[in-house]
Formats: sequence, structure tokens, C-alpha cells
Amino acid sequence: MELAVRTQGLTKYYGTVRGCQAVSLAVPPGRIFGFLGPNGAGKSTVVKLLTGLISPTAGSGSLFGQPLGSPGANRLLGFLPEHYRVPDWPTATELLAYYGRLSGLAGGALTERCREVLARVGLAEAAQRKVGGFSNGMKQRLALGAALMHRPPLLILDEPTAALDPLGRLFVRWRN
Repeated sequence: MELAVRTQGLTKYYGTVRGCQAVSLAVPPGRIFGFLGPNGAGKSTVVKLLTGLISPTAGSGSLFGQPLGSPGANRLLGFLPEHYRVPDWPTATELLAYYGRLSGLAGGALTERCREVLARVGLAEAAQRKVGGFSNGMKQRLALGAALMHRPPLLILDEPTAALDPLGRLFVRWRN
């Protein structure tokens, strides 16, 4: 069975500052896995390495057998970064449709997927509202929806509940 995430000795230095050192993981498909630790422990650095946003200083890794940061790995990945920003001008549907088109969706399939995702993240009622009028929590849920648009087999979330109120946090934890 191919592992969803595999790393061996993954290490990142920013100059002389250690971001993470010798991280080895083996995460099977279908599992929920999380990092716990204090600020500065390297959690976000590992997430950036897994998503290919930065390259390791040493070590290696893969997502479903595809090298970290490769086009093959990126196609399998849905990612919600810690500090996600959405433009103010589109509606929620327009923003999700953009992400859907990037992943090859079109026509009726794209329209239906936008509806499904907006319902899943609790924003169906806001589908035609401009994102600029959304609260931070609504923007966070929309960003989660963007990560889900192409039905990725692997979802990596960095601080997914940071901007959410207590009910929104429960919604994300239990509904998704």
C-alpha cells in the first residue's frame, strides 16, 4: 500500500536557524494526522515542505509516491495555508469556480461542485455575496472550500480553525 505521506530525515535550515530536523513520517491513506507543539517547534515548516512551498535542506519525502513539490504530488493535494488571503471582489461562487477551473472542472460539473462545496463549508446562503463583505471566519471556511474543490486524496491544513469562532471550529472539526 502506497503511503499518503512519507518522509525520511526531512530537515530545513533557514541560514543557521533550524526550521525542523530529521522528520520521518509514514502516514497511511485515510488517516487523520496532526502536529502538536509549541510556537516555533517547526510545525509550519514541515507543512511547507510537504506542500512543496519550500525545499528541504536534507532528507526526502513523497505524497502517494510522488516527490514533494512535484506536479504529480501537487495534483493530489488540497492545501489550506495558515495565512490564506482571498480577494475582495469575487463572489464566493466565482472564487470557487476559479479553483475548480484550475483543476479541470467545467460546465455543469463545475457549477454543481461549487454548490456542493459551499454547502459543505456552511456558506450556501452566501454563494452570491462578494467575499469582501465576509467575516474572517467566513473567509477561512471559503479557503477550506477552495482546498476541497478538486476532491484531493490528501488535505493539509495549517491552523484551519485560527479565524473561526467556537461554533465555526466545531463545524470544521466534525463536519469535514
